[in-house]
Amino acid sequence: MGIKKLLIGAITAVVILGGSYLGISKSNTNSLVDSIQNVFKEEIILEKHEAEVIRVIDGDTIIVKTDEGVEERVRLLLIDTPESVHPTEPEQLFGKESSDYAKEIIKEGDVVTLEVGNPERDHYDRLLAYVWIDDVNFNQLMIENGYARVGYIYEPNTKYLNEFEESEINAKNKKENIWSIDGYVTEDGFDMSVVNKE
Repeated sequence: MGIKKLLIGAITAVVILGGSYLGISKSNTNSLVDSIQNVFKEEIILEKHEAEVIRVIDGDTIIVKTDEGVEERVRLLLIDTPESVHPTEPEQLFGKESSDYAKEIIKEGDVVTLEVGNPERDHYDRLLAYVWIDDVNFNQLMIENGYARVGYIYEPNTKYLNEFEESEINAKNKKENIWSIDGYVTEDGFDMSVVNKE
C-alpha cells in the first residue's frame, strides 16, 4: 500500500472519529471525507501512442513499430503470464495457451494504442505499456480470461490496478485457466511443482 493511501486512510479515520466525538452529522462528515479524498486524488495521465504490431512474443510481451518507424519490445504493465519462450526457463503450464490467446486477439499488422508507463522502461530496456486494441485494455483482457495474474506492481505504474485486481478475483472465482489448479498461481509467479504432483 502506498504512502498516499495510508495518509488518506489516517486522515479519513481522524475526521470520522473526530466528527462523531464532536457531534457532526454523518452527512457532513461524509462530505468532508469526500473532499479530503479529492484533494489527494490525482489522475494519472500517461502518454498514448499508436503503433503497428510486428509480432506477439507471448502473453505479456509484443513487438511493435512506432510512428517514428522504430521497433520496440513492449512489456505489458501489471501482468504476468506463464513462460512459453523464456531462454533459460522451461515452458510452464498455460504458457502456450496464454501466448496462443494473445496471438488470437492481437495480430501482425494490427494498430494498437500504447499507454506508456512512467517510468517508460524496465531494466531490460523494454517499453512498459498498457496495450489497447479496439478500445479494449488487452492487459486486463488477459487477466479476465485467466491467462495472466496481476504482477510486477511498482508505483507509479498502477493506473489500472484496482480494475485488474477485480478482474483477477473474477477469473479466480471462475477457476479460469491458470486458476484451475489450486496453488499454481503464487505471489512470485507460477509453481510447476503443484502441477507435477497431479
